[in-house]
Amino acid sequence: MKAETHFAPETGVRRPASTRVAGLAAALVTLGLLGAFWETALSVEAIWRRSETFAHGYVVIPITLWLIWRRRDALAALPVRPCWPALGLVALFGFGWMLGNLSSVLGLEQFSLLFMIIAGIVAVVGLPIAREIAFPLAFLIFAIPVGEFLVPLLIDRTADATIVALRATGVPVFREGNHFSIPSGQWSVVEACSGIRYLIASLMVGTLYAYLSYRSARKRALFVLASIIVPIVANWMRAYMIVMIGHLSGNRLAVGIDHIIYGWIFFGVVVLIMFWIGSRWREDQELPAAKPGQQAAALATSAPRTTPVALAVIAALALGIGWRPLGAALDARTQAAAAELPAVTGAAGWQTASPPQTVWTPHFVGPQSELHQWFTKDGQVVGLYVALYNRQTQGHELIGSQNQLVTPSDKRWAQVADGRRAIEWGGTPITARTAEIAGGPDPLAARSWYWVDGRFTSSDTIAKALLAVAKISLDPDYSAVIVIYTPKTNPAARGERALDAFSRDMAAAVMNALHAATAG
Repeated sequence: MKAETHFAPETGVRRPASTRVAGLAAALVTLGLLGAFWETALSVEAIWRRSETFAHGYVVIPITLWLIWRRRDALAALPVRPCWPALGLVALFGFGWMLGNLSSVLGLEQFSLLFMIIAGIVAVVGLPIAREIAFPLAFLIFAIPVGEFLVPLLIDRTADATIVALRATGVPVFREGNHFSIPSGQWSVVEACSGIRYLIASLMVGTLYAYLSYRSARKRALFVLASIIVPIVANWMRAYMIVMIGHLSGNRLAVGIDHIIYGWIFFGVVVLIMFWIGSRWREDQELPAAKPGQQAAALATSAPRTTPVALAVIAALALGIGWRPLGAALDARTQAAAAELPAVTGAAGWQTASPPQTVWTPHFVGPQSELHQWFTKDGQVVGLYVALYNRQTQGHELIGSQNQLVTPSDKRWAQVADGRRAIEWGGTPITARTAEIAGGPDPLAARSWYWVDGRFTSSDTIAKALLAVAKISLDPDYSAVIVIYTPKTNPAARGERALDAFSRDMAAAVMNALHAATAG
């Protein structure tokens, strides 16, 4: 059988038709999976559109296509041989998408779809071609909007570094969480100050630069590492610089839009310096050209065998898309009836109390029902907050980035400390998250945990996993967060003892209310 070829005048290379077959097969798998999971694909684009942090996603796909195109000569000499074992990965990531969909973990859905597409491409074009385009395929990871989980950590470290630098230069600082006061005014380290935008932008551009500029794996790894460290340290310097400019100018500069402008200018200068230094060790790749012997071998052996490729395309689409109707069926079977939490009655000497003058409410969005009550015993007031979820979907699920004890944008309340503590909840040992909440007359000591499918946990990951298991087991998706809190009066141990007593005495009453609401 004679291989069909076409002549590429810009390179003088004659390419076998199998190259076009590989491109068409990869396009069919990609478009087919994107079409089947269009809601997940659109959720990625929606985040690109609304978030400046992830706006770079729009250029990831064009860059990926360009990276593949520049390898076209090497690809022309490679045969198309479907990689059948990769179909197992397509099925595995399809299952991952279903788990993410059932447990409302959007990030798991998005990553599973991406890896499903990559595994599908590997399956239909084969390992030789997949190895040649391994970096462009891996670069697609930057299209997924991930990294916001780092924001609280980055905020804390930025606040730490800023305060250390201020004190080192003789500026007295009083700190309360991520809010601090200096003689000239008050400052807060909020999400926009975390540096997450700088970090993600630097990492993406730095990774691309390392791939294009170096051939040594060591140099590439070092430059990528620098692309992570430099923006973090630069953001610390930026935050300190902004505060000092405001302080020295009597808060006339660096307190409005110029705050952002100064930050981006400083970051741009630092990154340019990083790339200038990195350019001193450039060792640009030599793009491989198909040698005459290789080209002749390719023309002789790579005649397009469309039947195996077509079968691989069909199998990849079937193994990926098949999880969608199965997930929908499981979700429909686990839709629980609407629930309403009844009021909790006092027990063991705890009496219901009126709300305090200053009421703090945990920030949980979209619950099916919520309960907020106060109880008193021996002069100590304890607040109880319960939010119950079922029929969970995006924006109406228990575990989500918007659900927190205190949001960073809250101008009244601030979480100034957190941790974990082993407690007893009605005789059952559990681990609770602890927090100190400032903003009222007295700081509050708070404890919180989740109740999912009859189990207790303080871990977001475990809670999501329990929800997915419940749905696969055809159990209702009832989930709740339980928060108890009390003023941290002197001595501080008194408040902790009150929370311990409440957990021991009132657990049965709280759980009775949850069971009554979910009995249907």
